[in-house]
Amino acid sequence: ISAGNHNGDRGVITQYSSATQRYLVELGETGETLSVKPENILQQIHVKIHGIISQPNLNGCTGLVWYTENKYRYSIYIAS
Repeated sequence: ISAGNHNGDRGVITQYSSATQRYLVELGETGETLSVKPENILQQIHVKIHGIISQPNLNGCTGLVWYTENKYRYSIYIAS
């Protein structure tokens, strides 16, 4: 990001421009909109786990999802 002061800020992707190959991101704190390259975005997905038969104690837990590319698998971090 050329505006390094925004590194670590949180926002919502509102649009993708195929012409510039960038996402428009609206920042949560200020409402400012930035044009951001895909490689400069860290996506955080919050989930609630359900339907696990082998480990039912995990059902109802919430966590953050990330993709581990070299293992071709998603993982969930569950805060204790």
